[in-house]
Amino acid sequence: MVRRDLREKLSVASDVAGRWALKLVPLRKHLHYYWRRMLRLRATPHEVALGCAAGVFAACTPFLGFQMALAGALAFLLRVSIPAALLGTFVGNPLSWPAIWSASYVAGVWVLGHDPAYAAEHFVETANALSATLRAPSASLDTAVVYLSPIVEPMIIGGLIVGLVAAVFSYYPTRQAVRVFQKRRKLHETGSAGFPS
Repeated sequence: MVRRDLREKLSVASDVAGRWALKLVPLRKHLHYYWRRMLRLRATPHEVALGCAAGVFAACTPFLGFQMALAGALAFLLRVSIPAALLGTFVGNPLSWPAIWSASYVAGVWVLGHDPAYAAEHFVETANALSATLRAPSASLDTAVVYLSPIVEPMIIGGLIVGLVAAVFSYYPTRQAVRVFQKRRKLHETGSAGFPS
């Protein structure tokens, strides 16, 4: 009896793990597709890499809904690849936002000189209060603003720091990958140029 229960539990656990694995396969294909699209952009490796870095920077800011516009504006101001900047914003997604926002908040609290222990407690209290506010239809937007205001400044300052670090770490590998891809494409085009299609 005990072994059968254990087998059933293991079977359920393996089914759940299998479903999660199947959900990650399309995600991996999408990420690979967007990476290949960025490599194929017709621009210099510097323009593509700096555009991607601008998108990564924008993805690390807490401005949800405005990250692509921010990335496009940064790419326009820097005169780099706007499509690469837009593709770079895909670094910020529902899977990475908890890590990005946690790192942004901790970095912002550290830069502002607040007590990290108090900041962590306040963050948890604020999250719980906001959750209760969203569940209660009679609660007003003023309550949410009151709870969010102490978090906004550390999130923005920390987001700028985390975004700059992430942008620097994304620039060099992207530039190298684009350089290698364009070199191979050029060799392929010149190697097949003498043969009829």
